[in-house]
Amino acid sequence: MMDQKLLDAIKKNDTPTLIRLIQENEAVLHQRTDKSLSTALHLACRYGNIEAVSEIVRLCPEMVDAENKKQDTPFHEACQKGNVQVLKLLLAVNPNGVAKLNSSGKSAFHVACSHGHLEMVHLLLLNLPDTDPKEPSFDATCVHVAASRGHTDVVRELIDKWPYLLEVVDDEGNWPLHHACCKGHREMVWMLLRRDPNVALQFNNNGYTPLHLAAINGRVSILQDFVSCNAASFHYPTREEETIFHLAVRYGHYDALVFLAQVSNGTNLLYCQDRHGNTVLHLAVTAGRHAIAEFLINKTNLDINTRNNEGVTALDMLEQARDTSENRQLQAMLIRAGAKRSNHFPSSSLEPPEASNNSLSPITSRLSLSRTHDNKSNDLEFPNYEMISYESITPPEASKNTSPHPQALNRFENQSYKFDDFPPEIARKHKGQSRTQRKNVTENIEMQREALLNARNTIILVTILIATVTFAAGINPPGGVHQEGPMRGKSMAGNVTAFKVFTIANNIALFTSLSIVIVLVSVIPFRKRTHMRMLVVAHKAMWVSVAFTATGYVAAIWVILPHGDGLQWLSVVLIAVGGGSLGAVFIGLTVMLIEHCYRKSKWRKSTRKNVEKGDDTSGRESKNSDIESAYLQGYHSY
Repeated sequence: MMDQKLLDAIKKNDTPTLIRLIQENEAVLHQRTDKSLSTALHLACRYGNIEAVSEIVRLCPEMVDAENKKQDTPFHEACQKGNVQVLKLLLAVNPNGVAKLNSSGKSAFHVACSHGHLEMVHLLLLNLPDTDPKEPSFDATCVHVAASRGHTDVVRELIDKWPYLLEVVDDEGNWPLHHACCKGHREMVWMLLRRDPNVALQFNNNGYTPLHLAAINGRVSILQDFVSCNAASFHYPTREEETIFHLAVRYGHYDALVFLAQVSNGTNLLYCQDRHGNTVLHLAVTAGRHAIAEFLINKTNLDINTRNNEGVTALDMLEQARDTSENRQLQAMLIRAGAKRSNHFPSSSLEPPEASNNSLSPITSRLSLSRTHDNKSNDLEFPNYEMISYESITPPEASKNTSPHPQALNRFENQSYKFDDFPPEIARKHKGQSRTQRKNVTENIEMQREALLNARNTIILVTILIATVTFAAGINPPGGVHQEGPMRGKSMAGNVTAFKVFTIANNIALFTSLSIVIVLVSVIPFRKRTHMRMLVVAHKAMWVSVAFTATGYVAAIWVILPHGDGLQWLSVVLIAVGGGSLGAVFIGLTVMLIEHCYRKSKWRKSTRKNVEKGDDTSGRESKNSDIESAYLQGYHSY
């Protein structure tokens, strides 16, 4: 345990007291703190006590290599605080101590670079021993941490010393430019691009170039620098064959998309599809990017009827989304613009187009930008910009923008910004799914649509049948009618209670059935949710019609059967068997309906909780709660 008087003397920069304590007991210099196990020299470097450092290294020069609990040396403490004078004292004793690594594998030089202490970095570079440029005596990835934190001067100093550091990659395959673009340091990006524009074309292990990360973060100013320094980088797709337009839409960066549309006017980048055949409009619709979708519909000449690899158009995706006022407005806008559903295409064109036909490969991206859409470029309501490189342009000022997109930053820092982790509908839809599995999902949706149409037709058929039967029974009542006399044409059993029950039940069944038929043939729903609600109401009304039809039949049987002593049991048995069987069916269907409603309620609560926690974004996207909640059963009641 370190003497408290020694600790106070170092903290207060009380050099006379420190010298007196050392003269009284030289062993006091070898004492350490309780928790961090730091020596007196560690503390003196931490507090910037130059006189104390000078006295300690004079008496115990070997302490410059002492390690605390984290294996930090006094060099680490000095570099963290940026005290150049203290570092000079340490270097005078042991210049090689700056390369010693702590428990995290970081040298003191790495610490100085990460904190952006330019003067200290310059001093260390002058005192580092001469080594092979490809094997410097420090962790080469220090340039990455400096680039990530925006220390432009430090990165420039390192590259001036070792130019090859511009191409050093970390464990995730990221170049310094990747880190600078992800964090949004425009001045850093500009400096690196001016050093070597080809670094903009490099992919990391996850298949992203620096420009892709800039698009993910929505950094318009950085995109401007790429236009000036290396326009060819805009043509490089991701591993999922997504362009920067797809990435800007996926993360909802409206300003970035507008800028990209301006500078790419006349190229085919906006019209490309990813590996799943999705255009930027598909992504905008599924991710709920209404402002972006409106821009694509109204301000560009994008083909809104393009189908993805599953043969689905943007309008199809929108109809499967949540029923909101924004989605209804967007649907009306699509329809006015001429959008079609996939089932409106001719049968000869049902085969979905391949996305690879429109995707750009790295080979073609090396070519100059071609104006493949000259006939469409005039529809873009922007000045006629082109992606060109400017030979002379003034460097930008240091970026003062806010921090990049939080989710993108977290994924970058954790090396987890992969396609499967992206938050839109496409990640949910394609995650872990093969082409066959995605085809099965589409088939399930189509089967449900067909089932709803069949249910509607079945209800109409049944209600027409009930109306026919009850109409015939009404004009030909049980027991017959009087053929002569003043009661001619009147029912012979009109005064019997059972006949009165028959008449009431028969009329209710008849007019309920007629009402169902009129509604179903007069109203044509074009939204799935509305169609489902109409069928639910019609179905329950059909239950009522069937129940009163059965009641009327039982009452008619009671009228026409004799009620003698020997046949009384027959009427009771018929009523019990018929009513019991129909009642059992009704009860069973009611139980099934309640169970389905309960499962759907639990599914919705679970989805809502996942959305609130941020574990799942699919709750904001298109999902069919009936199918999702009853998927294992393979059916559901309504």
